[in-house]
Amino acid sequence: MKKYLLLLFIVLSLPYFNLSAQTNVLTLKELYEQIMAYHPLIKQASTLPDFAKEELRMAKGGFDPKLATSYSRKEFDKKNYYDHLDGKLKIPNWIGDLFIGAERSSGQLLNPENTTDNNGLATMGMQIALGKDFWIDQRRATLKQAKIFQSIALADKIKIINKILLSVAKDYWEWYFTEKELFYLTKGIELAEDRFKAVRQRVQLGELAAIDSVQAKIVLQERIIQFNQASLEVKNIRLTIMNYIWGDNDIPMVLAEQVMPENPNWQSNPTNEIETLVVYAKENHPEILKIKGKVNQLDVDRQLAQNNLLPTANLEYALLQNIQPTTSSTRLNAQNNYKVGFQFEFPLFLRKERGKLGQARIKKFQNELELKQTQRDIETEIRKAYNELLNLRLQIVEQTSMVANYQILVDGEYKRFLSGEGSLFLINTQETKLIESQIKLESQKMKFEKARATLSWAVGKSMWE
Repeated sequence: MKKYLLLLFIVLSLPYFNLSAQTNVLTLKELYEQIMAYHPLIKQASTLPDFAKEELRMAKGGFDPKLATSYSRKEFDKKNYYDHLDGKLKIPNWIGDLFIGAERSSGQLLNPENTTDNNGLATMGMQIALGKDFWIDQRRATLKQAKIFQSIALADKIKIINKILLSVAKDYWEWYFTEKELFYLTKGIELAEDRFKAVRQRVQLGELAAIDSVQAKIVLQERIIQFNQASLEVKNIRLTIMNYIWGDNDIPMVLAEQVMPENPNWQSNPTNEIETLVVYAKENHPEILKIKGKVNQLDVDRQLAQNNLLPTANLEYALLQNIQPTTSSTRLNAQNNYKVGFQFEFPLFLRKERGKLGQARIKKFQNELELKQTQRDIETEIRKAYNELLNLRLQIVEQTSMVANYQILVDGEYKRFLSGEGSLFLINTQETKLIESQIKLESQKMKFEKARATLSWAVGKSMWE
C-alpha cells in the first residue's frame, strides 16, 4: 500500500504531466510528451537511425586503408632455401587502389623474381579497373545503399511512432467517452433515486398508485446496471492508458483516480485543405519514403548488375626502388625500375550476369508499381478520414441541438407531472432519451477526435510535433 501511494504521489508530481490541483487534467499533448520521453517501444524505434548510421560506418569500411605483412622462411638439410619479408599499405579510393610496400628476400634457392638486395625493395603503385568496376563496384554500391538506408530508417522510425501514437489517441478519446458516459449515468441514477423516493412517499400518502413506485424502481435498477457496466469500462480503459505511461529507468507508472482527460476541440477547423494534405502525403508519407528508398537501392543493384556485363580489365603499375640505393643517385627511374601487369577476363555467354540484371530490373519495376498503389491507398485513406471528420462535425452540431430539445421536453414533462397532468412513464421515457442523447453526443465527439488522429496518421506527419 505504501508503494502504491508513493507511485501515486510520483505520478501527480511528475513535471511532464503538468497537472494543477484545480483541474487534474491530463491533455493528449502531455501524454504524447510523456510517451515520447519514456515509452520503451518509442525508445526502440528511436534506435533505427542509429542502426542505419552504423550500417553506413560499415560501408565506409570498404575504403579503409589496410596494412598487411607476411613473413616466410624455409630451411632444409642445412640449407636456407629462402627468407622472405613483405609489407604493404593498401589505400582504396574511388577509382582504384593505391599501394605502398617494401619487401626483402634472401636465400640459396630463392626464386629469381623475388630476389632483392640486403636492404630490400620499395614499391609504390596503383591498380585501376578499366572495364568492369570502373563506374561502380561492390564497395561503392554498398556505400550508396547504406546512404539510402538512412532515409529508410528515419521513415521506419516515424511510421512506428505514428502507429503507437494513433493507438494512444484512440484509447485516450475512448477514455474521455467512458468518463463522460459514467458521468451522465451517475446523474441519471441520482435523478432516478430522487424520483423513486418522491414517488414512494406519494404512494404512501395515497396520491399515486402503487404501480408507479414499481415503475420508478425498475428505471432505477436499469440505470444501476448501466452504471456498473460503465464503471467497468472506465476501470479497464484507465488501465489501458496506464499501459502507455512509463517513468525513469523504465518504471511503469500509475494514473491517479482524480486525473481526467481534456475535452475535445471539435469546433476547430481541419489542419489543411484536403488537396494540400494529399500532395504532402504522396511525397512525404513514411511508407512512400520507404518504398522510394527501396527503389533507389534496387536501382543501385541494377547499375551493379549492368556493370558486371563488362569484361574484367585491370591494370596494375608500380615503381620499384632499392631502399638504400648502391649508386649515388636516389632519383626514381620510372623507365627501367617498374612492374606492370594487366588482367583480362570475360565470360562468353554472360548468362549469370544477364540473369542478375534481368532480376534487378524486374524487382525495381515491382517496387515502382507498389509505390503507385501505395500512393493511391494513402490518398484514399486521407479522403475517407477527412470526409468523416467533416460529417462528424455536422452531426455534433445537430446532436447538440437535439440534446437541448430533449432537455426542454424533460423539463416540460416534469412540470406537467407536478401539476397532475403528466405521467411518470413519460418523464422516465423522455429522461432516458435525454441521457442516451447526451451519451451519443459524447460518442460523436470521441469519433471526431479519433477521425482527426486517423487523418494525421494517414497523412504521415510526425504526430508528436
